[in-house]
Amino acid sequence: MKNLYKRISRSTIITILILTSCVFLTSLSSRVPDAPEEPLVLESETQEQPLVTPADGAVSEEPVPEEPVIDSRPWASAHFLMDEYACDCAGYCDGWPTEMNPELLERIEALRMACGRPVIITSGVRCAARNAEVGGVAWSFHKKGLAADLYCPGMGVGDLAERAQETGLNILPYYSSGYIHVELPLS
Repeated sequence: MKNLYKRISRSTIITILILTSCVFLTSLSSRVPDAPEEPLVLESETQEQPLVTPADGAVSEEPVPEEPVIDSRPWASAHFLMDEYACDCAGYCDGWPTEMNPELLERIEALRMACGRPVIITSGVRCAARNAEVGGVAWSFHKKGLAADLYCPGMGVGDLAERAQETGLNILPYYSSGYIHVELPLS
């Protein structure tokens, strides 16, 4: 009975977080209609590159800002910070009980590109204590850096799952909670 209450409260919290994210993203998109997505500017890029190529291949005539805002935290890929994959426990570990598998990082980046919009990672690597807290199985791929839970605001779980499978990821959809679990296939 206690586990049932835990599941209900987790589902409620996740639903509230997803709804809040959707409302926030909707309010942002309604304020700036048809605004082009801001390009990611890395430290290695110089201002001598006046044109930016968006994901759809079109070239923007907009110049790169004179002083671009650069996030100095480490990037896992073009659209994801390493922090997004870190264990979100309450201090049981340093955030990195294991490393994320580079192939998983590549496939999640490919998924983000296939979606054409932000993908939100809700759980990357987990320490054993965090895995137990969220009700993860003892053999969880999260503990090995081989799995992540994610969702894409404005995209249904089924569509996201289909795109994830197209990138070569194994998936476990959680329709009632609004996210999917992705992991690398066993070799």
